Amino acid sequence: MSMNCMEAAEAQFHTAIHMSQERDLWMFAKLNLAIVYLRGRRDNDLAQLMEQVRPEALPTYAHGLRAASYYVLGLQAFFQARYNEAKRYLRETLKMANAEDLNRLTSCSLVLLGHIFLSINNSRESMNMVTPAMQLASKIPDVHVQLWASAILKDLYRLAGDTERENEAYQMHCNFSQALLKDHFQATQLPQHALVHWTTGAPPALPPPHS
Repeated sequence: MSMNCMEAAEAQFHTAIHMSQERDLWMFAKLNLAIVYLRGRRDNDLAQLMEQVRPEALPTYAHGLRAASYYVLGLQAFFQARYNEAKRYLRETLKMANAEDLNRLTSCSLVLLGHIFLSINNSRESMNMVTPAMQLASKIPDVHVQLWASAILKDLYRLAGDTERENEAYQMHCNFSQALLKDHFQATQLPQHALVHWTTGAPPALPPPHS
């Protein structure tokens, strides 16, 4: 999914769902599959899937899964421009993710909230979300979140008429974008990239690691 190989990701998540003996792993695979459907705008498939992974359907001990389920619901509401609903779900995610130190989920929720506030023209609240998202993402580090956050910062500074900071954010965005493209290209050149298409049988043979 990180490599944008969505068909391969879908096949592997389906395989994991069919093979899984553990309820938590089954839920985790379904939540990831939901994001694949979201990104492909497959609303009908998503609606069916979300019935099975709603937060209230998850066991109370599974804090991470419940937080992730609220995030996926928030993302779905965001894509459908139901911003108030999206904010409500994401605040639940933040509450749970903070309590469990789930840094990636926290930074993703903050940057998505920043995007929502930007969409409803609340620049101040947007900045309040994106700034800590960027700080947390650089600590993890998570270039995907940094790329997303820098794009929002660029727009916020443009709206504020702060050309100098807008240019800085633009440069930052370009740097993250180039780093990701380079990383993706290098990954596709590795023999391990063949694992992306593996769903059945023995894993593809890979060269032995260098000693």
